Order: sequence, then structure tokens, then C-alpha cells
Amino acid sequence: MSNYKLLSIFYLLLTGIFLFSCSDEEQKSEISETFTNKFSDPKIREIYTLRDERNTKELLKILKDTVYQEEVLIALGSVQDTLAIEDLKNILLTSNNTDIKIASAFALGQIGETSLSPFIIDFIVKHQKETELLEYMFESLGKCANDGAIYLLTHFVLSDEDVMFGIVKGLHRANDWQGYQSYDAAEQIMRIFTKTKREVTKEWCSAYFARIDSEQMLETFNSNIFENARHNKNDLIRGNFTKAIENFSKGAGSATALKHILNDERSSRVLQNALRATEKVRYSGVINKSIEYLSYNDPIVALTAAESIYGKLGWSEAKEVFDILEVVNFNNVKAVAMKAVLQKRPKDKKMFNFSMDHFKNSTSVYEKNLWLKALNASNFGQNVAFETWKTTTSMPLKTTAIEIVLDRYSVKKRVSSKEGEELKRILSECLKTNDVAQIYLACQFIQKNKEKFSKYLLTIDELDQKKTGLELPLQIEAFVEIEKTIALLKGDEYHFETPHKNKGVQWEYIQNIEQNQIARIKTEKGEIDIQLKVEEAPATVSMFISLIDSGFYDHLHFHRMVPNFVTQGGDPRGDGFGGLDYNIPSEFSKLNYKTGSLGIASAGKDTESCQFFFSLKPTHHLDGKYTIFAEVVEGFDILKKLEYGDEIISIFLVKNDMETISEVNETK
Repeated sequence: MSNYKLLSIFYLLLTGIFLFSCSDEEQKSEISETFTNKFSDPKIREIYTLRDERNTKELLKILKDTVYQEEVLIALGSVQDTLAIEDLKNILLTSNNTDIKIASAFALGQIGETSLSPFIIDFIVKHQKETELLEYMFESLGKCANDGAIYLLTHFVLSDEDVMFGIVKGLHRANDWQGYQSYDAAEQIMRIFTKTKREVTKEWCSAYFARIDSEQMLETFNSNIFENARHNKNDLIRGNFTKAIENFSKGAGSATALKHILNDERSSRVLQNALRATEKVRYSGVINKSIEYLSYNDPIVALTAAESIYGKLGWSEAKEVFDILEVVNFNNVKAVAMKAVLQKRPKDKKMFNFSMDHFKNSTSVYEKNLWLKALNASNFGQNVAFETWKTTTSMPLKTTAIEIVLDRYSVKKRVSSKEGEELKRILSECLKTNDVAQIYLACQFIQKNKEKFSKYLLTIDELDQKKTGLELPLQIEAFVEIEKTIALLKGDEYHFETPHKNKGVQWEYIQNIEQNQIARIKTEKGEIDIQLKVEEAPATVSMFISLIDSGFYDHLHFHRMVPNFVTQGGDPRGDGFGGLDYNIPSEFSKLNYKTGSLGIASAGKDTESCQFFFSLKPTHHLDGKYTIFAEVVEGFDILKKLEYGDEIISIFLVKNDMETISEVNETK
């Protein structure tokens, strides 16, 4: 071949390579131009892809580029890999950028290793003038707390608002991440509550007292707790200290304070905690006050009252509750109250028939669930749950029924051989159904009753065989419970590991999604507008938008509602055990849960799917453990009214001019 031909071929190849390279660059440019958020930068997209792959080594390489350090550090907060520890320490010691150091402190704390405490303590002592940074260092110290950390947190001089807030967060994290509680911690929290001028710090202080055990609630704190439970201007703080009264139920003055709250309070949030406190704090007339709230005009307060009277009704009081149910406006409240009534009057046929009629005639499966639980308290209803489990085709009702059936065995001290064989058949049938909820509940039963019913439980071989046949990640909850049960039966310690690869960010769904994009959730109670956090949780937001696009959430229900905690929905099964054929990774950020935060439910790290929940108050113990992907911006009044079983009519994105992006979803 001549030199001319060789040169010609070389030229063509070079030109082709150049053209191909240009085409690739043009494509990258085109993609970047379509993004309306920070992900227009391909390097940031790469960082989040590596985060979702849990690829610490490659992330640490990018960490050397100061332009992207903060993004990498936040990403490492989700990965939570000890491999990053030395690099994180080095940034804290060498960086002059406060934001970078704060991000590094966050990532270090998320690892949660107690072995990090000495380093963090030493850093705090040597950098006491960096008060903005100290707020985050104290929080990280709490997540990694050992005895030395608790000493520093409880004895540090309270010289600055940032420092005080950091110490409070640190003691919260020490409790929630490492299980540390002490009198010194409670005393330090109350000291800060009294001294701080910041309302948010006061709220965190009150929340601490709402979560610690009663033995820590010593006489020292009586007056402050009772005074603020009754008279603080902030109903969130009043509610937290009212919850503390429940924890401090044996303390002098608890009954008097609670009585005043139930007589004088008007805030739904505070009343819910006060009614729940009556389960432990007793005083003359308390049951009459709880009964009075059954007909309250707020459905959540009335429901809490119904829950609070269970196991406390006298013979005549049970009849009184039954008689006033005619004027109770909320069906869920009626059903829950009847459970308490039938528990006291299990032989009353009229009351049983009343409940059975409601069970049969209810058009809502969620109301049926509550009536089924009520019927189980009656002597005439002993077999209703079992028959329902065998015959119903409704997933939520079947799940409730088998839960009741197994609970009936759990309360028995012993069983006859006939009952034991029947129990074994029930557990075996749960396993054979291949139904995630029934397998999960059967495994939970075995874990709780391993010693009591060992003769009649499923074997390790049976469980192991079922585990290998499960569909992952769709049946992840059953898989995890089987693994826990096998470990328990073997006497081994269980360590959770995600058994499958997650789906990362679906970039095509968030290219045109701005950081403040609004989505509207239409419920049967009204509309709630949420602001999506695409830059903090792109994988979750992209999944959420893809599901919105397909109409996935239309006509699903809120299958879980815990007063003053969360309202949860988005389950295609409707019982809390449904999901998708893929999971997405956990996305932890510096965001904290507050009233109206939206999180994604999970069965463990990196098992997130389609179910989401609203936080009904600041739930600090969920921070850094559950993804936050949105915040409520309109419709807080609707959020407070949502009940168990309420329908999600549709969800759609909203344009800036308040027209829907998806006209299809708006009309569904």
C-alpha cells in the first residue's frame, strides 16, 4: 500500500475520531443545557452516580478537587463508609472554608463510629472560637458518642447560641444513635432551655424531654416541665412537655398538671399528647374527660381519646361510651372506641352485633380493619379474624386478620398440643402464600415466641428454602425478617446488608425540575402543596416524578397514621408491605425533619421505594436515617385532618403559573 493511501486512511480515521469526539461533546453540552438545577454540571451528576453506587474510592479522588469538595462530602454522608474517615479528618484540620468543614463534620458524624469521639473532642477543644462550625461538630460528636463525649456535651461552657444549639443536637443524637441518657444530659438540656433566646433551640430542648425515659425525669425538672406544658406560647413546646408528663407519670404534680391541660388546652397537638398521657397518669375523673373528647370536633383528637380509653373502662363507663357513639361523627373513632367497650363487655351480644353490622356494611377496607380489631375483643368474635384471613381477597384486610390471629397466640402462656399443631399449620400456610406481609408477620411471631412455642415453630430449613425463592427487591421486608429469624434460631447476631443493586437517579425525570418545584397532592380532605428537594434527593425526586407521570399514586390511600408523628401512604398493596420492582438508595443530607417534611419509608438502608410519609411534627430521631425529599408549603390545615384510610386522589406537578404540568394527571 502506498504512503498516500496510508495517509488518506489515517486522515479519515483521525477526522472520524474528531467528529465522534465533537459529537459526544455536543451531546454533553445539549444535556447540560436542558437541566434547570445544579445537575447541569456533568461532574456533579458523576458525583451523585458514584454516591448511589456507594463508590467511596472514586468519590475520594474527586474530593481532591476543591471546586466539588462540598458536593462530595455531602455524598459521603449517604455512603457512610469508614474508608473516608482519614480524608474527612484531614479536611477538618486543613481547610479554611467553613462550609467545607461543616460538610465534612456532617459526613464524619454520619459514619457513627464511637472510635471517632476522641478526634472530635480534641478538635472541639482546640477550635472553640469557630462557633458556627462547633454547632455541627457537637452534633457529629453525639452521633459518635462515647462516655468522654457525653462528659464534654454536659459540661461545656454555654457561651454562644450556636454552641448551645449544637450541644442540644449532640445530646439528641447521642440518645438516638448511641442510646445515651443521663441525669447530667437532662440537666444540661434544661439549663440551655432556660438560657437560650432562640425558639428553635427551645423546641429541640422540649423534644428531648419528650423522648427520654422516666427514670431520668427527676424531681429537679418538675416545675419547668409543668409550667411550660401549660403556659408556653409555642404549642409545639407545650406538646413536647406534655409528652414529658407521660414519661414522668409518677412525679408529684403530674396528675394536677395533666388535669389542667385537658380542661384548658385548645391546641390539637397538645391535646393528643395529653390524652395519650392519661394511659399512665391517673387522676379522679380522668376517664370521664377522655370519654368527653370522643365527640370532639377534631378527628385526630377524638381518635387519640378512643385509643386512650382501652383497658381503662369500668362496666358502666363501657355502656356510657356505647351510648354516646350515636353522636360521634368519625367512623374510625367509633371502631376504636368499640374495641375498648367490647374489651370490658365481651359477652354483650347487642354490642357485638352493632360492631359486626358496621364491619359488614363498611365500604372502606380501612374501617373494616378497625372493626375487625374491635370484634376480636368480643367472646362472639373469636373466629371472625381467622375466617376473614381464610376468605378475604383484600390485602389490607388479610394482613390485619393474620396479625390478629397470631396476636391471639402470643398472649397465651401455653397451648395444648391441638392448639400447637393448629399454630404450626397457620405459620406454614403463611410461608406457603408467598405473601410478603404474612411471611413478615409469621417471622415476627417466631422471634417473639421462640422459647414459648419452640415445638411448633417453622424450622431453619423451611425458612431458608423460602428465602431463596423470594422476589427482590419487591419482597425485601420478608427477606430481611427471614434472615433475622434464622440468625435468632441459630443464636447468631444479625447484620443487615442490601441483597440487591439499587436504581440511582433517573436523570431524564429531573432535567427540567427546579429546586423549588411544586407538586400538588389531591386528597379526599383537600389539597397539599409540597416543594420538591431535587438537589438534596435527586434519586428520590426522580422516582417520585416518574411515578406521578404514570399515575401510580392515583387512588391509593394513607394506610398508616400515628397521631403527632407521621401519616404514611403510597403503598400499592395498601397495607404497608407494597413496593416497586426496584429500590432507590438512601439520600441523607443536612436537612432536618420538621412539621410537613416528606420522607421515604424503608426497611433498612438503601431499601427505599414508593411509600412516603408526612412528618406531623419535628421528628429529630429520623434525621440522617430517612431521606427527606420534599416539604409542605401549602395545606398544613389539610395535613392535620388526614386520617387512616383517606384517599390520595392524584398527585401532579405544578407550573409557576399554577397550571399543571401533566394535564392527564390533573383530570384523573
